[in-house]
Amino acid sequence: MKNIITCILSLVAILHAKPKFSDQQIAAMTPQYFKRNHSAPKLTGLKIYTDNGQRIYQVEIQVTRNRSNDDLSFAVSALANMGQYAKKPFKKYVVIMHSDMRGKNSDICEANSRCTADYMIRKQVTYDHWYKKCITFTSG
Repeated sequence: MKNIITCILSLVAILHAKPKFSDQQIAAMTPQYFKRNHSAPKLTGLKIYTDNGQRIYQVEIQVTRNRSNDDLSFAVSALANMGQYAKKPFKKYVVIMHSDMRGKNSDICEANSRCTADYMIRKQVTYDHWYKKCITFTSG
């Protein structure tokens, strides 16, 4: 009887778990995520890699001056939403923003994946907390 209950609980846990995808599957689905939203920025690059033992999910986008904040928000949200389905969790999300302004360097946003999911998916932290504690910006 005890084994039957254990089997039933295990089956229920498996059936309610989120599907998990390989890096190749995540990479293949990411462009579709961007294409399905007409206001999404243009996706120009995608990379999933490991650096110093940290798994990183990176996208490159083309941003316009008037929409750069919205474009960044969409891209980070896309990484968080897609990243939650990875078989192996990501440590960091990176968005490289290439501007349409002549002479402007690319801006790079690095976000801690767990903290970003806490803000964008689980709604456990505020925007201010996420912006101050979870992301960093550099110029490329």
